Amino acid sequence: MIAECGFSDYRFKMPDWKEEVRQCLASVNLEAAREAGIVEELAQHLEDRYTELLARGANDEQAARAALAELSESETLQRELRRVERAMTNKLVVLGSNRRSNMLGDLWQDLRYGVRVLLKNPGFTLIAVLTLTLGIGATTAVFSVVNAVLLRPLPYPESDRLLYVGQMYSDLAGSGEPKFLFWREQSESFEALACYSSYGGARGNLAGGSEAQFVRGLRVSEDFFRVFGVYPALGRAFTKEEDTPGTARVAILSDGLWRRRFGANAALIGETVLLNDRPVTVVGVMPPQFRFSGSADLFVPMQARPGNNEDPNAEVVGRLKPGVTPEQAEAEMKVIAEKYRAAFPGHMQKNESIGVRPYQKMFTDNIAGLLWMFLGAVGFLLLIACANVANLQLARSAARRREIAVRTALGARGGRIVRQLLTEGVLLALIGGAAGLLLAVWGTKLLTAMLPKDLLPSVAQITVDFRVLAFTFLAAIATGLLFGMAPALQARKIDVNKALKENAGKGGTARGRLRSALVVAEVALSLVLLVGAGLLFRTFANLLSVAPGYDPHNVLTFQIALNGPRYDTTNQVAAFYREALERISSLPGVEAAAVINKLPLDWQFNMPLVFPNKPDLIESVQFRMISPDYFQVMKIAVRQGRAFTGADNAAAPPVAVVNEAFVKRYFDGQDPFAQPLAIGRGLDDPPRQIVGIVSDVKQHSLDRPAPAMVFVPIPQMSDKLTRSVRVFTPSYFTMRTAVAPMSLVGSIKSEIAAVDATLPLSEIHSMEDITALSIATQRFNMLLLGLFAGLGLLLASVGIYGVVAYVVSQRTNEIGLRIALGAQAGDVIRLILKQGLALGLAGVGLGLTASVGLTRLIKSMLFGVSATDPLTFVIIAILLTLVAILACYIPARRATTVDPMVALRYE
Repeated sequence: MIAECGFSDYRFKMPDWKEEVRQCLASVNLEAAREAGIVEELAQHLEDRYTELLARGANDEQAARAALAELSESETLQRELRRVERAMTNKLVVLGSNRRSNMLGDLWQDLRYGVRVLLKNPGFTLIAVLTLTLGIGATTAVFSVVNAVLLRPLPYPESDRLLYVGQMYSDLAGSGEPKFLFWREQSESFEALACYSSYGGARGNLAGGSEAQFVRGLRVSEDFFRVFGVYPALGRAFTKEEDTPGTARVAILSDGLWRRRFGANAALIGETVLLNDRPVTVVGVMPPQFRFSGSADLFVPMQARPGNNEDPNAEVVGRLKPGVTPEQAEAEMKVIAEKYRAAFPGHMQKNESIGVRPYQKMFTDNIAGLLWMFLGAVGFLLLIACANVANLQLARSAARRREIAVRTALGARGGRIVRQLLTEGVLLALIGGAAGLLLAVWGTKLLTAMLPKDLLPSVAQITVDFRVLAFTFLAAIATGLLFGMAPALQARKIDVNKALKENAGKGGTARGRLRSALVVAEVALSLVLLVGAGLLFRTFANLLSVAPGYDPHNVLTFQIALNGPRYDTTNQVAAFYREALERISSLPGVEAAAVINKLPLDWQFNMPLVFPNKPDLIESVQFRMISPDYFQVMKIAVRQGRAFTGADNAAAPPVAVVNEAFVKRYFDGQDPFAQPLAIGRGLDDPPRQIVGIVSDVKQHSLDRPAPAMVFVPIPQMSDKLTRSVRVFTPSYFTMRTAVAPMSLVGSIKSEIAAVDATLPLSEIHSMEDITALSIATQRFNMLLLGLFAGLGLLLASVGIYGVVAYVVSQRTNEIGLRIALGAQAGDVIRLILKQGLALGLAGVGLGLTASVGLTRLIKSMLFGVSATDPLTFVIIAILLTLVAILACYIPARRATTVDPMVALRYE
């Protein structure tokens, strides 16, 4: 064993430090040169320690015993000496330039030692782990969404071979049945082409059970399931004969509808159900894992016809043949487009062509930029967390300088010490990563709930899969290396002799500069996040101040689909609306009720517009069929003329009401009341006289101008126009109430059932909810980036506080001397604030410069504010400066309480 140290009886004499160290090393049998070096370094260390203890008030005996006790009880020294002794016993050369070590054994030793170090410093470990948990957890949560939406393949076999094929103008658009049939016949690049549409007879009212149910369906061509590579789990797919126009109606149900509506009854295959008052035979049930855009409840054969142009927005998707590239397919489709143009003159516009796109991009293009932006933002947060932990590590490494110096004196090479420090950093990061993964599981659920439903693709299933696990692991390793590199590199620069003479808590100038640089970086990164969050906050506030053109308060809405043969004419439709509105209007608490085919802030619904006085001008405008009280219910102002009345029936002259945007677009400088118009081409709509002009109503969104819009009274619509509108849009009832709108739902259901019990109510909402939903994306952007910015600000303020507190501890004797010489508390506070505020202002300046460039990336997300808005930049800069002052003031105030006598004896 190693000889006992520090217990020789020196009888109150000045100890011979070199002799004491030699006694400790007597049994180790070191080489003479190595032993002499160690004796010299440790003797000097004991001498310095002895002098320090005397300066603090100890007498000679107390100081000598304490110094020798430190030599005897120093865990670092004992461990190093025992390691050397074991190495000598095993005849291994572990010191010097010829050292050969077992890497796995050394790694295991590093890990064990790292665990002991972390356990011995629970405060440091807890703060560092919490910081890393926030950074890694938030980053992993956002990556989980990015992975599910952008990186993970669609849930179909070989989904990379799926291509969307569409009409190409400035962007891809739907195609329609005639073009699809021609493309399918001519194409050779695809194994199969399929067409689908959510319009027509696929959606509507499914009868049976306790009450009817509104279902969302798709009309699909025969090869639809072949293209997607997914077939029914029960029953079969459609046959070619069933996709022929005029054949018997069949349907395939989704697994959800089958379980929800029919109790997962396998005997349903071959049975008949009523869809829109027409019998439909169920021939299959899809597997539960099959998810499709729009969350379709059922599928019916499209039965496409070459001359059917009623639905120009049908979608086409194809599965490429093996070995065929998208570029080859697109080149072929452009040739086919010209063949179609030649075969059917006038059926294609001059600037129309064909384009293809990977099918996955059809779901992700509208959200990809947003998700990548948030991943970059949360990456900034992770960098701030890394800088914070690096600062903690640097402060802690200052206290470990003697340990590192002793290990170096005992023969440890620089690379060995760097590896140990990096191992400790990675170990700490892995612990933070594991905790962050748990946080990410919860955070992913929160993000999924927060994401607006119209942004999140219905085919995306956000889960923590192997990619997320791999990302978390790699992020933890990279993070550990990143924040562990700073103290590791500093350790290589330690002067052993100087370190053994220094006070344990005293750090070097280089270390102080590095810590300051890290704080400046933290402040700059947090300012970038805060500026982005500030711009999004102002965007959201601007949207809230936008007048939608109607009063959403106390307005209830619900949807009814009048599909089926019982509502095939305008008279039948008008009669149902009239009776239903009479019953609803008579309910207590209902002030007025009306019907419209499309609500404000909903998807657009356009119809062709013809001006009899201008036969060459054919426009597409927003079209609304309404009942007389609609403007009253929504409190839409009539600017000129009049609104509709009950007298505007089928026997009265055809009339229309337009909005101000319509007048500005088509009749600027002319009398709109003298300009007749007609709706649609070939829909038997007669020329109409404009009788009123109403205020504009937002339709697409609050941040876009109101479109030109035409309103027509329901009783005056032709049967063809009614059927055309019914194909694409259900009917929305609106009612203004004197009570809480949702409290009337039960009574309204009863009144509708009294008119027609087969018609279910769906999409029951208040207009306040619909208005709020229209800015849900902007609210999500603001909240999420605001959360990241808030966490970044918190971490940056902690970083400033930590550096200033460390500086105060290093300057304790200086502060004490200043106070002893007459410095006032204000002088001390200004001294500390000056140094801390310099870091904060440097970070603010750097952050402002970076923000000018980076905020341009979110320009498309802003409304009513520029990406370089001076007011936002100034407010955020002032806010961050005030936070920096507060973070500096706390340790500065503490510095004023230093006792001069204690401080002067500290060194």
